[in-house]
Amino acid sequence: MNRALALALILSSIVLPSCQEQMIAAFGSNSGITIITTPRCEDIAKVLAASLAREVVTVQYERAYDVTLVSTGDVKDHDSRKNIIVIDYLEPENDLSKTILQLAGQRRDDVRAGRVGIFHREDRWAKGQVVVGITARTEKDLRDFVEKGSDEIFRYVESVVQARLNRALFNAGEQPAVTERLAATYGWSLRLPPRYKVDEKYAGERVIKILNDKPARMITVYWEDGEWTDREATCIERKKMLAWKYWEEDEVVDEYLDVEEATFHAWPAVRLNGTWENKKYVIGGYFTTYCFTCPDCGRNYLVDAAVFAPGFDKLPLMRELEAVLATFRCACGE
Repeated sequence: MNRALALALILSSIVLPSCQEQMIAAFGSNSGITIITTPRCEDIAKVLAASLAREVVTVQYERAYDVTLVSTGDVKDHDSRKNIIVIDYLEPENDLSKTILQLAGQRRDDVRAGRVGIFHREDRWAKGQVVVGITARTEKDLRDFVEKGSDEIFRYVESVVQARLNRALFNAGEQPAVTERLAATYGWSLRLPPRYKVDEKYAGERVIKILNDKPARMITVYWEDGEWTDREATCIERKKMLAWKYWEEDEVVDEYLDVEEATFHAWPAVRLNGTWENKKYVIGGYFTTYCFTCPDCGRNYLVDAAVFAPGFDKLPLMRELEAVLATFRCACGE
């Protein structure tokens, strides 16, 4: 891993002092990224933009992010966007490189010395915002950093953009009474934004379905006791069972199923990504499933997020669902 990236990834973000009550709310798409650079750095910024706008396959090809490139170096006209990247090299100094060093805050010396090449700040110019700084001492150093570390930069940006959405999702409200009831009744909970409805029809079978319609965003929570000796195989089997039995004979498309070890919160997990189809209704969509064990009591959980959204990009909807799943808490109980 690139040294500058490795150091950046272990840094906790620092919110710079500001008057939160005077801040306007950040605006723009959750999947939009505005890259601000200068004419001298435009070619490097274009490489970064192409990497962030890479094609991703869900049930179709779609862009990972909608990227807007601004090469005037003017931050003021764009400082209310939700997701911002500021990129330029430090030598010779210009107004944008000074802004980058200001953004670096306590890490300014590390950034200037080349020990940190990427960092982020929350709510810097607007509430519900993330600003990523990418820099290096010279033009050559920055070009090498962006070209050779493109995948790692992508993952870093993806993680902080998702974290921003996780924080901002509930700015428009939530359903605390539902969260409290789930915890009291089932020993686990999720925070739910408005318009998400809980279906407890199959609660006796340890299955809770949560739905936000038009376009359809679906969450399934399933739990069972006992030991899963082969978590990967069990996760796949349970996912297929739940899709067929509780979602009107949905099926996992094996050809497009991706299985990997992951974490859910800090807990070891198996993650499934793939597509589902329903031959009866001739429809399909995209899903992500996590299988893990709650450390508080040893109960096994499968938490699944899926979308059915003809005519819509799937990734923005999946990011919303991931933000909901990030609120999962378990204390088991009955």
